[in-house]
Parts: sequence; structure tokens; C-alpha cells
Amino acid sequence: MIAWTSITVCSPTRCQSRPAAMGVVFVAIWFVSAFSIAAAPPQSDSKRTGKRVVTALMTTDETEGRLLQVSDVIAVPKSDDRMPQPLNAAPPPDPETPAWGRFDEPLPSAAPLPAIEYSLIGPPTGIIQHSDEQEYRAVVSDPNTVFDYDSRIGQSIDLQRPDGIAPIGVFGDHTLPAGKAFISYRYLQNTFEQNYVGSHRSGVPTGYPFSPTRMMQNSQVVQIEYGATNDWTVIAQLPFDHNEISYQTATNYNKATFTNPGDIRIMGLYVMTRGVQSQSHLSVGLNLPVGFLETQTVMPSATDPNLPYQLRTSSGTYDLLLGYTYRRQTDCWTWGGQANAVIPTGKNTLNYELGNQVELTTWVSRRWTEQWSTSARLDGRLTENIHGADGRLDPALSPVNQANAQATRSVSGLLGVNYLLSRPEHRIREQRLFLESGIPFYQWVDGQQLGLSWTLNAGWGMMF
Repeated sequence: MIAWTSITVCSPTRCQSRPAAMGVVFVAIWFVSAFSIAAAPPQSDSKRTGKRVVTALMTTDETEGRLLQVSDVIAVPKSDDRMPQPLNAAPPPDPETPAWGRFDEPLPSAAPLPAIEYSLIGPPTGIIQHSDEQEYRAVVSDPNTVFDYDSRIGQSIDLQRPDGIAPIGVFGDHTLPAGKAFISYRYLQNTFEQNYVGSHRSGVPTGYPFSPTRMMQNSQVVQIEYGATNDWTVIAQLPFDHNEISYQTATNYNKATFTNPGDIRIMGLYVMTRGVQSQSHLSVGLNLPVGFLETQTVMPSATDPNLPYQLRTSSGTYDLLLGYTYRRQTDCWTWGGQANAVIPTGKNTLNYELGNQVELTTWVSRRWTEQWSTSARLDGRLTENIHGADGRLDPALSPVNQANAQATRSVSGLLGVNYLLSRPEHRIREQRLFLESGIPFYQWVDGQQLGLSWTLNAGWGMMF
């Protein structure tokens, strides 16, 4: 844009136009305007730079007779619909500082760890540990799993699977690697709610002042295991028992209960054979009679059978414990079988000896995920009659007092589930929850006795 103006020369007496001077001024203004237009940047450049050029406007101050400049080039945003910013506007804020993380807690990285070859600990063998002078090496990408590799050397059965350990109702089913320990808590309950004569159900016994109608045997067992070597595992069982029995009398009902620590059992498991995902071992142990045969305040009498044989928490004798276990494992299945025997070695202080006990059990477990497995088990038990008798108990008072009518035989089916709480890469390798329940398929009793109605086994275990 060109602002046209004229120059007027004024004198005190008169004003007079001078055409020659006006021509000179006009030519000068034309050259200045043409030079300004040629020097101005093109419109496209102003759009690219985000600036808009405003041509200087020239006005005449009539009082001073000089030219004034009223505007200049200013910077505005690219969008023409925004208000222009003043020349002294504050600069934009600095960008936020990147979140690099703390030096002691760096952010996790997705970069994979390099695979490194590690030297592993060889398995000790024998009762007295010694090295087999073999070198074991493995290539692993996570150094936290080296401890896990060490624990698997020499083990044909993977215990760190949810199906690696048998259902909770099976004792002494597995051996441990050298230096490993396993502690478990087990709640075992047997409920008897129906009387039997032989293998047939019957009503409440008649002809007795105290006729049994229901019995419960509850046992809470803390079991501690330790792998002395890869071939020897030592087990200690610490039970606490609560037993009760209900009677029907001629006038009302009566109940007797007995709660006390039971006998401690010490066992040793020795590996006989190892194969490809298979193992067999023997168990030898001793029952220590530290439980209670009688209480200090409630004694059996001729008129109250409050402490029959089934309620007592101790055998009163040193009993020999023998067993044999075989296990096999595939990618998703683990199965095994076990035979156990309890053999008393003599009569106790009350002049009787419990009968021999034999248990045969077999199970199969299916692993569904890295944490869940289910199981099915068959359990057969045989118990002989008591040898001798507690002379303080009157056999005519109740059938539970008859020492020569305590033999039983039964076959039960049980279903269970195992849940692995912690992952194998953790320092505490395993924490497990167990649950198992079942009912008898067949049972036989000598004389007239209460028969087994159902079984419940539950517990928790941890390997470290």
C-alpha cells in the first residue's frame, strides 16, 4: 500500500504552492514506495514463517512538518483467527523432564537376559554325603532359576508341579533332594454314622445300656521332612487328636470326648530305584508311644464307658512302621501306589496290644495348569482284633468295649485337588493347598460296630 500525501510550504503572510518542489517530492516518494514493495517478502513466505507483514503507514504532523511511523512488523500465530501476540510475550514453557526413573529403582526393561552356562551342584548320594565327581552344567537365561535347576538334579519325579506330590491323605509318598525341607499341616477327619453287622447295615444295637450311634476321629498332624541326601529323607509326624462318640441310652443320649497329643512317628525313606520319570522307595519308621491311653480325671468304670479303645490317642506300644511306594510321571499325569503296615511290638501298660494294620492305596493325578491338579484315589485298609483287653472296660456295657470285635476291612474312593500357591522361580519354591474327600465302597466289621461314612482330608504345605 502506498500512502499519498502532499507537501505544503507555509509562510507567516501567505501560503503558496510550488509545483516544481511538489514534483521532486512526488518522485522521491514513488522511488521509496517501489523499493519497499520490492524488498518486502512474498505472501507465501509470510505464511510459512508464521508472520504477517504490515506495511508502514506514513502520516504528516501538521504542526511539526515531519513524517511519523505508526506501525511495524509483528509476529502472530499461523492461524489467522487467533489474536496477535505482543512483542514482549512470555516464552512458552519448557517441555517436561523425561521420566528416567530412580537410579536405585530403574524402570523395567523388556530386553531379554543373555543365556549363560552355569555350573550346578552335583547330587550327593549315600548315607554319608560325598561328591560323585561329575560336573553338571546348564545354559539358562534367568539366574534366579539356577537354584531350581540344582534341586532337580537326580530327581526323576518333578515335585514342583501341582501333581508332583500325592493327595494329602497319603503319607511318605515322596523323597526330597538333598538339603531341601518340606513342612505340612494336615487335618484328617473320619466320620462314623451307621452301625454294621459284618458288611450289612443295622440299626442301633440292642441289649446294651450304651449303644453307639455316631463317632468322629479328628487328627491334626504337623509333618516335617528333610532331605539328608538325595537317597535319604527323614520324616517326623506330630499329631494332636480329638475323638468323640455318642451313645443312646434307655433315657437319653450321652457323649464322650477325648482330646490329647498322639504318638510321634519317625520315619526314613530310602530310594531303591530311579528311572525315566519314575522312582520307588522304602520307608522304615517307629511309633513312639508319647500319647495318652487315659486321662487324669475321667476314668472308665463299670457304669460309664467314656473312654473306649477307639477314643484313645496312643497305642501304648512301640510300633514298627514299614512301607513301599512307587511313582511314575508324564507330562500331565502322575500316578503311584503304596503299601504300609503298622506292627505293634508288645502289650502296653493296660495289658492289651492293638491289632496289625495294613493299608494299600493307589492314586492318579492330572495336571491342568501350572498351579492346578486333581486326583482320584482308592484306599483299602485292614485292621486286626485287639490282643488282650483293658480289664477295666465291661464288654457287656457297650459293643465298643469288646476287644475281640475291633477288626475292620474297607475300600474307599476319594477325589482331591491340589493348588500350587507360589511359582517355581520364587525363593520359597512351593506353598500348596490340599483337599480330599471320599466315601467307602465296601466295608466289613467284626461283630457289631460303627462303620465309616465319609472321610475329609485338608492341609497346607511349603517346600524350602
